[in-house]
Amino acid sequence: MALIAKGAEGELRREKLLGLSVVVKDRVRKGYRVPQLDEKLRKLRTKAEARLLHAAKAAGVLCPVVYEVTDYELTASFIDGKLLLERQNDARLLRETGKALARMHSADVVHGDFTAANVMVDGKRRVWVIDFGLGGFSADLEEKAIDVLLMKRSLGNAKRYGAFLSGYEEYGKSAAVLGRLRDIERRGRYVVRQMVAKP
Repeated sequence: MALIAKGAEGELRREKLLGLSVVVKDRVRKGYRVPQLDEKLRKLRTKAEARLLHAAKAAGVLCPVVYEVTDYELTASFIDGKLLLERQNDARLLRETGKALARMHSADVVHGDFTAANVMVDGKRRVWVIDFGLGGFSADLEEKAIDVLLMKRSLGNAKRYGAFLSGYEEYGKSAAVLGRLRDIERRGRYVVRQMVAKP
């Protein structure tokens, strides 16, 4: 069992399950929260993430396969690759990332933390979306615009962002989302979304 990363949402460990390499995401207890609320949030977010991964996969997006879900842990396939963060000058990969978000938004799946650090590229140069821990289901244009805004800020320059948008424009409502994004940027701020999950 090897600890891969620690984040705001929990700890990631690499393990073996029936001979397969898997990642176990453990939503650890938060001492600053009221225990009953902490327990409820951890359970809700763990199950919501599993539903989001399934919905994204059903929409044609490459993302980890969920093998097991318990109250506070999610076990999913290990993706062997590099973060898009390390390959963000590759226009084809950026277009594929845009297409992945277009498919997710077509299914009203909002990632909530869509950055180059939450997209992986495998050895076959395929794009995988990971870590749906802050995601939710929403048809709201602002929710979707924030996904685009987060990637725009992550990519850091107009050329990269343009390549990403060339893929995202496959989403039928991309023009409306980008219009809302311009509104958000004019306001000079945005409100980090609260998770909204379908029951």
